[in-house]
Amino acid sequence: MNKILLKKLAPIIFGLFSLTVFSQSKTILSSEIRWKAYKTLRAESLSHFGTVSLKEGNLIFNGDDLAGGSFVMDMKTIDAADMNEDPKMKKMLENHLKSDDFFDTNKFPTASFQIKSVKKINSNGYNYQVAGPLTVKGISKNISFPVKVSKNNVVYTLTSAQFTFNRKDYGLQYNIFEDMLISNEVEINVTVKAK
Repeated sequence: MNKILLKKLAPIIFGLFSLTVFSQSKTILSSEIRWKAYKTLRAESLSHFGTVSLKEGNLIFNGDDLAGGSFVMDMKTIDAADMNEDPKMKKMLENHLKSDDFFDTNKFPTASFQIKSVKKINSNGYNYQVAGPLTVKGISKNISFPVKVSKNNVVYTLTSAQFTFNRKDYGLQYNIFEDMLISNEVEINVTVKAK
């Protein structure tokens, strides 16, 4: 092989070799994904909040450095925890969120997020900025947010800063009159443990 060509290809070959040898996929052991949404006035008394379960996912590390990951959320598990004291209204709200007015979970049972890029930071206790596509109802939009990654023995914990997405970017809209009363921003907090 031409020595000049080999010299040019060496960093690429080494980079691919490094990713193959040193990248390790860690399976997610547990997760907590919390959501919160408001009426347009954004008063706490007019908010709803709850959880959604992770169906599957992983975190990818190069040594102890976060390098990537993916998450698949089971949208059929969306829970309105703020309504726990009123089971009838809780069920109505959850069914409404699962209907084609919002997440349409019969047609789109999962949503996903894939970490495509990772940047080291040192800001307010967070040590990485992650970015990648959030896919909801088959629509993908890139989002970015800070996370804190820590390690205890062999278990890694990733905790996100609170981040938001615009529900209308993903076709999550109700009839025009009711929709005007709902804030477009949905807040998300994520904590996962992986090994």
